[in-house]
Parts: sequence; structure tokens; C-alpha cells
Amino acid sequence: MQSEPTYPCPECQFGTLRGRQAFYFTQLRGQPVCIPDFPAWICDFCGYREYDPQALANLHAMLWSSRPIGRSQRALRTDADGETASAKPDPPRRP
Repeated sequence: MQSEPTYPCPECQFGTLRGRQAFYFTQLRGQPVCIPDFPAWICDFCGYREYDPQALANLHAMLWSSRPIGRSQRALRTDADGETASAKPDPPRRP
């Protein structure tokens, strides 16, 4: 039977890093993002944590590959002849 891998803690030099699940917090374009159950290595003595580098790379690739749709990037309408028409402008905002 194989046991899970463990590593000595680089912070306290006493505990052991073990693979666990933890919350991961970051900001994306000024907005907070919280990912529950994210793979991490956590010290069983001092609580030091390192997030799994492969999982971080995958998450960052997913988060940074998507671009928000702004006013200038909205889908353009097509009329009955298949001609592209400009997007309908937003109504004015009331003060």
C-alpha cells in the first residue's frame, strides 16, 4: 500500500507538507475570485501552504483566456439580407 507523498515544511522546518484541499483567493480584473477545494500542500504544524503549481497554471490559463464582453465587443446584428448592422446602443442612463 502506497502512502501519500509528504515533504518537509520550508517555513518552520519542523512540520510536514501534505496534499490537501484549501480555498484559493485571487483577483481578476479588480474582482475577487474564490476557488474552494483547490489542491494545496499544507504544513501539519504551522499551517504554511503552497498551492499545487500545475493546478495554478491550469487555473490562470482558464481565468486569463476569457475576456469580458464590453460595449465595443458586443455581437453585431445581421439584417434580413445578411448584412452586418451595428450593435444597438445602450439607452442613456438616468442621473
